[in-house]
Amino acid sequence: MKSITKTFIAIAAVMLWSVSANVNAQCESHSNLCDKKSNQTSCCCAGMNAQKKEPVKMILDADFGSSTDDLFTLMMLHHYIDEGLVDLKGIIVDRMDINNAGVVDIFNTYYGHPDIPIGIERNGVVKPRVFIPYNGICNLKDKDGKLLFKRTKTNDELKNSLEDYKLYRKILSEAENNSISIVAIGFATSLAELMKSGADEYSSLTGAELVQQKVKGVYIQSGRFEPTDSLCGYNMRAASAQSKIFYDMLPKNVDLNMSPSMVGDGMNYLPEDVLADLKDVEINPIKAVYENYKCDTGQRMWDSNCLVQAVYGDEAYNLSPRGWVTFVDKGEESLMLFKEDKNGNARYQIWGDSYFNMEKLMDIRRHNRMRKCCCGK
Repeated sequence: MKSITKTFIAIAAVMLWSVSANVNAQCESHSNLCDKKSNQTSCCCAGMNAQKKEPVKMILDADFGSSTDDLFTLMMLHHYIDEGLVDLKGIIVDRMDINNAGVVDIFNTYYGHPDIPIGIERNGVVKPRVFIPYNGICNLKDKDGKLLFKRTKTNDELKNSLEDYKLYRKILSEAENNSISIVAIGFATSLAELMKSGADEYSSLTGAELVQQKVKGVYIQSGRFEPTDSLCGYNMRAASAQSKIFYDMLPKNVDLNMSPSMVGDGMNYLPEDVLADLKDVEINPIKAVYENYKCDTGQRMWDSNCLVQAVYGDEAYNLSPRGWVTFVDKGEESLMLFKEDKNGNARYQIWGDSYFNMEKLMDIRRHNRMRKCCCGK
């Protein structure tokens, strides 16, 4: 039986790689028709034949500067923008250190969307654990002693960017009612500051009132929800007091979609596979991270699952029944308790088998293998 299962998985992997190869072949063919002077820096071809729909209006909130799954999520997000699937209103960097915002600016510049607003956390977790210090790519230099990656914003400009909750308030105040999806794959510090905020130059509403009126759903990497384990996960316990504020103050009309740690635990993007997928590009920010830092530290692809559900909807995952979530602040031992109720606003993704893990991982790899083209734009 084990041999049959392995054979089935191998066949499925070949099929998925075939899809990836066809996409890149289409992209290369399409690129030959493009203006050779095009400055497009990412491939939009994967979505050429996708059914057109209204792009998801989104805010990304992430703790850049430690785990590489944030970087793959941002890379995929730039491709979704090219494909017309996402209208990204802003990026919140909820881990302090200006170089973490610098990494985001490098990615935004590299993938051709340099003008995305960036919000800066100034009151966040003090000296959180850093698993991979990849914000050092901001200072990498080429053989001529010049910075390896182009930047759109200097560190001084980033330091003067809007504070995290202020950018939230600005974006939400300008949005249509019930229109914004928040993808939260970091600490809950910025969300807590937003919830607690009062009237300002952007809106007479409180932060909680703005969220109630403007936010359609929150997609957050948190929780475990196992019969024997109700711990909240690293992101939430790293700022447990702020996490409690967020969950307590989140308006009940806002859809809460959680991706527990176990969903990404089986998605192991090995460093050698990352570099193999990028072997034909000389300069790439993800490649630079994996060439210059030890990335085999137990990293898994947790964060991208929140983004994928936000973009493709509920059909992308098996979901729990509806219910309500209670956050119990116990510091490192903080809990997230789920009580089933058909009228609840919360659901969580249900972790899958090896085929599920492979399918989601292959999708990340497919995006990482996309190359430059303009696709007729």
